[in-house]
Amino acid sequence: MGMPNFPIDEAYLIGDWLESFVWGVYTTVFAMTMHTIYHKRRDGVNKFVTATLVLLYLVATGHMAIALRRLIEGFILYRDVIDPVEYFANISIRLNMAKDYLYITSIFLGDIIIVWRLYVVYGRNLYIAALPTLMCFGELGVGYSSISQWLAPTQNFAVMDQLGTAMFALSLATNVIITSVIIGRIWYVTRYRRQAMGAAGGHHERVLMLLIESGALVAAAKITEFVLFELAPDDGIGLNAIDVIYEAMPQIIGLAPTCIVLAVYKAPKAVFTPPTCSLHQETTMFTMNGNDSEKRSLDKSSEAGSLV
Repeated sequence: MGMPNFPIDEAYLIGDWLESFVWGVYTTVFAMTMHTIYHKRRDGVNKFVTATLVLLYLVATGHMAIALRRLIEGFILYRDVIDPVEYFANISIRLNMAKDYLYITSIFLGDIIIVWRLYVVYGRNLYIAALPTLMCFGELGVGYSSISQWLAPTQNFAVMDQLGTAMFALSLATNVIITSVIIGRIWYVTRYRRQAMGAAGGHHERVLMLLIESGALVAAAKITEFVLFELAPDDGIGLNAIDVIYEAMPQIIGLAPTCIVLAVYKAPKAVFTPPTCSLHQETTMFTMNGNDSEKRSLDKSSEAGSLV
């Protein structure tokens, strides 16, 4: 029994409709987040995460604009020149390549934010973040290489397919593994805090739930995307469901961390302390027994950055 037929023009139409809906939600959340960050700026703002969130939104908006332009060209402007199925299946069209470059950039930025969280929860340990950072640049490199093959005089489709698979696999592994490690770290610190100090998890439990929920959303989307990519036809004829999730991914990738930042900054101070301390500070507290050297260690660790 063959694969069901899902025409590529229908897939892009549905995918871009889904992307426009998520972009609307994303735009609202992004505006609320930037407004909140602006009013919280005196309490301390993580400039790296804020700048990355802005870049993610700009990339997602550019992706949305190009997707809309492609729909206009495929269904209206060029419908008497080229069949919509052939138009959308032609990856070498420069407008489509530009959109794919933005897509790859968005997954890179989304994964870099996750690596930043890993770096922070381990007390700004560069060794912990080294391999995940290389994985992020690896997915960026193989993704750009795959799309750039269309600029060559001849294309090796087998190599392009392998590069595409490598990019999706690296991004999926980076997201799932690092998010799991971060969640494990926060869970460990929260549990140790309860045992050592007899206190509730407080803001760490809140961050833990936010990371689990957003991580599960992005991971589910990436797993679905990877499976559908492996099932997608090379000639655009067959099951093209990949294009539905593929079009919406830049919005999903940007929306997840933006929601986390908004929720953290909107939380009452009694629930979440100002975002200028790290889990390393909490871990140091657990080992304090009153001597000056350990107190100095606490003071030093309080300079670490925040998750958001």
